[in-house]
Amino acid sequence: MKGIAATTVAGAFALTAFAVAVLAGLGSGNPATSVLVRALMAMLVCYPIGLALGTIAQRLVQDEVERHRATNPEPGGGDDDLNDNGIQVIEEDGEEVLVV
Repeated sequence: MKGIAATTVAGAFALTAFAVAVLAGLGSGNPATSVLVRALMAMLVCYPIGLALGTIAQRLVQDEVERHRATNPEPGGGDDDLNDNGIQVIEEDGEEVLVV
């Protein structure tokens, strides 16, 4: 399944192409039918391009987040210092401190 970010980028890319084609067509004085057909073709061509770019960007971000998590573990070692209620408890100067 493609990610939400990739399909969002694809939709934005396609709608932008449609809007540009409509504005350019109407600005040059072309008939409305011709403008709409060309705008729809531009949208159909640009959606897969946007989907590919969105998928690449999403994968790059995902890889970077995974790399960051691998090189920078969470302080405190994760869930080891949680009490039974899921609240983080640490000791400072011999006293327990709850971290919310």
